[in-house]
Amino acid sequence: MEREVPVSCIDAYEVPRYGKMVLVQPGGVLLPAGYKKFAKPIYNFKYRSDDICLFTYPKSGTTWTAEIVWAMTHINEMQRALTENLNHRYFFIDNDFFHDLAEEEYMEKLKAKCPDAKQEDGPILQLTALEKGRRFIWSHLSFDLQNPDVLDKCKVVYVIRHPKDNMFSRYMHFNKVANASLPIIFETFLSDNTPYGNYWHHVSEAWKRRDHPNLHIMFYEDMKADIMAELKRLNEFLGTSLTEEQLKKVAEHTSFNNMKANPSMVLDIAGFKGSFFYKGQVGSSKGQLPPELDARMDAWIKENAAKVDPAFKYAS
Repeated sequence: MEREVPVSCIDAYEVPRYGKMVLVQPGGVLLPAGYKKFAKPIYNFKYRSDDICLFTYPKSGTTWTAEIVWAMTHINEMQRALTENLNHRYFFIDNDFFHDLAEEEYMEKLKAKCPDAKQEDGPILQLTALEKGRRFIWSHLSFDLQNPDVLDKCKVVYVIRHPKDNMFSRYMHFNKVANASLPIIFETFLSDNTPYGNYWHHVSEAWKRRDHPNLHIMFYEDMKADIMAELKRLNEFLGTSLTEEQLKKVAEHTSFNNMKANPSMVLDIAGFKGSFFYKGQVGSSKGQLPPELDARMDAWIKENAAKVDPAFKYAS
């Protein structure tokens, strides 16, 4: 029996590039109107024991972490990454409602496997369900919008990035698309009027599940400070049993310079053309905000991080 999604979708307004949006409550998550159609199928999606999922709030180091996870589980096939984009190695289930990412290409693949398949049922979800081998599944939806059984079924990696750098990375992304204004991105981020909505809701939904043995939480700042230490932790979580030398190869393969130079990372989708990579640094937002906005964000972070957990990494 399928579960009903424990949220309501309220028609909101149009957002440039994304079109009509809905506000998902509780949580204050702003998503494209198409989410209403796919909320239930995603909430009831059947995960398998060998699936590996990557759930993140956008601009938290998702692409980097996705490449790391894939490389660690494909240690002898890493060269594939030079010609095969992550969107063809992962199933990004949000794409069924978020935008028409190579829709025709995915439908062609789907029709080859299931001639009677319908585009309106979501090519990505259908392709994911039809996949016979191990699946790598990627989503920016928070845990409360995912199948409640996901952590009991498979392993999930979740990445957290400092909200100030996250906001600035979001600005750099939107600036490539539509010459975004930093003060406007700042205001929309703090007021949750941005796709995927409230940063703190997303993070807290993961953080309260942090003791589950099938959830591995990583902090972007820790990854930048000591990638080998983080790869060793991830190696143990994934059960990949890689040697020190193999982990060094993964670190080199997924270094910022190598990923930025990788031709398969250049995308031309939904108004965005180019690389998703900016600087890949901790503190990239430093000095970018006017002092009054910087102070506002510091206070906002301190207040909200303490609500997640007084001992949370960004609470002080």
